[in-house]
Amino acid sequence: MIKLIKYVALCSTLVLGISCTDQLRLDERETSFNKDYFTYSRYQLTTSILNVAKSYGKSAIDAPKGQAALYFMDTYSADQIAGFYNKTDANWSYQDVNAYAGTGADGAGQLRTLEAVTKLATTEGNMANVAAADIMKCVVGAYLTEKYGDIPFTEAVQGRAGELFPKFDSQKVVYETMFAMLDKAVAILADPNSKGLPADHDVLFKGDKTKWIKFANSLKFRLMVHSYDAFKKAGKDLGADMQAIAGGTNYMSTVADNAGLTFPGIAEADSWYMQRTWGSGNTFTEQKPTKYLIDQLVALDDPRMYVIFAPVLSPLSSKPTKVDETIKINGFSYVINHYPATAADAAALTAAGRDLNGNVTSVPYVLDAKWFGTPNPTNVQSLYGGTGLAGSNGFYDNRRITGFSNLLAKASDPRLKAVLMEADEMAFLLAEARQKGWISAGTVKGYYDNGIKLSFQRWQIEDGTKPATHIGSDKIVDNFAAYTAKAGVALDGTAADLDKIALQKWLSMLITNQTEAYTDYKRTGKPAFVGKIAQSFGAYTYPQRYMYPLDEASNNKANYDAAVSGLGGKDLPSAKMWILN
Repeated sequence: MIKLIKYVALCSTLVLGISCTDQLRLDERETSFNKDYFTYSRYQLTTSILNVAKSYGKSAIDAPKGQAALYFMDTYSADQIAGFYNKTDANWSYQDVNAYAGTGADGAGQLRTLEAVTKLATTEGNMANVAAADIMKCVVGAYLTEKYGDIPFTEAVQGRAGELFPKFDSQKVVYETMFAMLDKAVAILADPNSKGLPADHDVLFKGDKTKWIKFANSLKFRLMVHSYDAFKKAGKDLGADMQAIAGGTNYMSTVADNAGLTFPGIAEADSWYMQRTWGSGNTFTEQKPTKYLIDQLVALDDPRMYVIFAPVLSPLSSKPTKVDETIKINGFSYVINHYPATAADAAALTAAGRDLNGNVTSVPYVLDAKWFGTPNPTNVQSLYGGTGLAGSNGFYDNRRITGFSNLLAKASDPRLKAVLMEADEMAFLLAEARQKGWISAGTVKGYYDNGIKLSFQRWQIEDGTKPATHIGSDKIVDNFAAYTAKAGVALDGTAADLDKIALQKWLSMLITNQTEAYTDYKRTGKPAFVGKIAQSFGAYTYPQRYMYPLDEASNNKANYDAAVSGLGGKDLPSAKMWILN
């Protein structure tokens, strides 16, 4: 892994207000680099934020993670769990780009660019830019260590004087380093004399240091929750540090605190991941929600279902002839084509699936279904006779099964973001920490109910009198207090509360953060049905990690071997990293 920093200015328009003319152009001459580009950290700061957020948020369409979290199955492909075991990337993968090396508009080299910000801003005296860069380094570092295990971090991307073959830091060292970086960032940002973060280049928080502090503290809290048990076994209790954050107010607590970027949607490259304005639209249609996700949403009559998903567009029907109807949900119209079940092959009326314990079961089609998820990951395009449908149905779609709402087909919308972390996640982290006795601030119920409320609010669900039906609605309205009082939602003060916290957190991260949902299940084993079902479709155990890149095994073998020895001597997805032992 080469660690020479190659400074690149990316002409990106992910966020409104950032134009190509605001960016310095790449000049291959060293003199131009030194004279012009090295002068201003603010340009690199913009590039860094855009590339870190856009890549991290791309987990929304990450098929292996989608299945591992039991959210979605790919219509056109088979079991994605197998991909964890039989696919090895050539380089480090931060959502399909190399965060250590590489350059260009694909967002590669995030850690390089962030190191550039650090060096330039330090020279300039713009220490607030240094703080922001360190926070973003921790986003990337946390992603990589929780994906692979031990990683190069303290010696990585240190510039021209750095090592060509950096050591792999133990996961414990990576976490300790990130904790220190986040603490330092908060101290810098809390200093009223710290300079930097110009509003026109800080595309995340528009120069608001308070929000950066809240992000840093929330990110640190997330990482402490992830690693609490591992540090406890190593002789260190993180409770006091967690209490210091929970006992204050400097953490994400409102939707306005959320760390995420809105897409302008002016061109395909700066649009929401699933948009249907440009291209084939396959990204939008190829992922179908699992039966197990839809069943949970239906059982709770969860209002998020009506925002995120569309009803089945071509259901098998009890009607004797084909009947079309148009309905409106959340302000979007859908044409539903009801096909008579009597005209379908009898074999199409059932499919093999799994129950909540992973046992094989037969899943009959519910006639005239409005909400129906796929019961297995194999041949999803043909389940229930999907491939035989006329019209727009095809290899990348199955209109017998629920799909995404028209909201998610848009190129831009305030609800469709490249998410790094949001306030609802922080609330659920606090609820878990309080329930486990790691902190004494607040109440489990207070944090938990607030997490649900914040999740609803981020999807613009309004608190009010719930209508008899959401069919015909211009917006989704639900009674938040009534929802949290439901039997399947309300806490009862027992150990079972952890299961409900995990379930609601799982639902809240749907589409917004599949990376965190995947890590959370590995860490907690909750919701329990996720692992039981996800691994029941193939020959492999539930994947605990990604395998190291081939480049490291070939070109950095001594350090690679040392890292693998800490995994029991084998670089396998089934090996458990330090935080999971």
